[in-house]
Amino acid sequence: MYQMRHRKTWKLGRLSVLLLMIVSLIAGCSSNSSNGNTGNTGNNGNNGNKGNTADNDGGNAGSSSGKKLSFSYLRPTWGPATYTKNGAYEKELFKQANVDIDVRIIPVVDYDSTIKTTAASGDMPDAVWATGPVDPFWKDLQDQDAFTKLNDLLDKYPAVKAAVPDGIWDKMKDDKGDIYFIPNLIYPVVPFFINYRADIFEKLGIAEPTSIAELEAALQKIKESEPGIVPMTHGNTIPFWAGKDVATSFGDAYGWAPSKDDPNKLLPPEMQDEHLNYMFWLQDLKKKGLFDEEAGVNPDASFGETKFKAGKAAVILGGNLQSLLPELRKADPKATIKTMSPLAGPDGQKGGTRVVFPQDRGFYINKKAEGKADQIFQFLNWSLTDGSDFRRYGIEGKTYTVDDQGRKVPIPDDERESDYKSSQIEPLRFLDPMSEKLDWQAIELQFAGGGMQDQFAYYKSMFEKYAATPYNDYKDPTVSSPTNAKIGAQIYEDYMAKVSGSILTDMKLTKDDYIKARQKWLDAGEQKIIDEVNELQKDKSEPNYVD
Repeated sequence: MYQMRHRKTWKLGRLSVLLLMIVSLIAGCSSNSSNGNTGNTGNNGNNGNKGNTADNDGGNAGSSSGKKLSFSYLRPTWGPATYTKNGAYEKELFKQANVDIDVRIIPVVDYDSTIKTTAASGDMPDAVWATGPVDPFWKDLQDQDAFTKLNDLLDKYPAVKAAVPDGIWDKMKDDKGDIYFIPNLIYPVVPFFINYRADIFEKLGIAEPTSIAELEAALQKIKESEPGIVPMTHGNTIPFWAGKDVATSFGDAYGWAPSKDDPNKLLPPEMQDEHLNYMFWLQDLKKKGLFDEEAGVNPDASFGETKFKAGKAAVILGGNLQSLLPELRKADPKATIKTMSPLAGPDGQKGGTRVVFPQDRGFYINKKAEGKADQIFQFLNWSLTDGSDFRRYGIEGKTYTVDDQGRKVPIPDDERESDYKSSQIEPLRFLDPMSEKLDWQAIELQFAGGGMQDQFAYYKSMFEKYAATPYNDYKDPTVSSPTNAKIGAQIYEDYMAKVSGSILTDMKLTKDDYIKARQKWLDAGEQKIIDEVNELQKDKSEPNYVD
């Protein structure tokens, strides 16, 4: 069960627990994580495994009368927004599930701003991805009865209920014990590795950096020696979040943390010197030409990965080795990639990984579409029972092959036909159970499918190095300040959004400018919000999302 409990460190021995649940999701997430499941099927290598087989009210999709299910669905996509309707994968899904889904997508970098405008207008589809009750905007809409209550449906379809741990369902409940939101699950340990071109480093005689200072020196040498190469870029999300695990080397957990003066008082990241030091360090790298000039400027979140895959960048914050290496070798067959171990910080701080709350968005069912709610749950129930194989693996010969041991080996995305690529699958994904969030056998098969079997043990060892030193956000995301619900978004927009968004675009912006804007923000109501959070959150110990 997930809970808040005091835990200063996770020992490496805890990895045996971690490995039972991790999502193979590396940079591209998390909003807090910008990285979502990019639609790759094949989360388990066991042929014939039907996934969660909890008792249910019938495993077949389609209404009890056999009539085709039908609903509309809006969600973000983490990959390129190239999804087109009526593709072969979609048709096969609709046929097997006896369903017709009107899918609408918005690129993840635009989603939060766009969807809130859509939701506020009341013109929502039947099912809509959202941040959920941890976000004051959505909590307010939920309290206004904009969404369908799910309690009875969860009782009716136990496979859906069983897909999410009880502790997470508990956090979704309102003060009456009602649930309106279906959470999308992630595992809290999602390292955003620092990947680098090992062949370029070797060519220039650069040893693998072990500290922030050594990384800077390496980037400087690359700039001087390889003028056609961007020294460092970032993966598919905003640059600061892409570097969340570099931030830990500055002691920055990119979240709320205890005050240095009072350990019983939590402060948001904007109030922490470590967070400012990290953000302005990235600005300084950009000033020196060591960090991608497009960082914070290019609205296309994939620009950094595109450069790295094309052989035009030497280091990338985040990025998935399984997709980076095959694409890179098309541009440079001799290219090699390695992952830096967590770096020591300027003050000797040990780097690791920023741990996240094990839920990244999810979806509501529109109250106006209450008649469709049962149909949506019938479809989810099918996808977790009779349709589990299709959800996880897709179509033999199109998204996976079966090896001589009967295991389903994913076909690399770049080797699939257009209708079966991730961009066609991701928009049609809904809910994967927590029980599938780690399967090292499946991950190994993904490496094997991409011709990278020799890289798997190395990848796993680097994961363990990052996971050995977790940095937590101390704030319970379900604790909501009343003042924040009323004015939090507006005062942040009025006073902080400009400076936070300008650190990598305005090279004249200083820490002093940031601190002055921050004071205005505090005076406008943020200090009251901080005080309310501290009053409402009684348990201020470091969270533990494992036990």
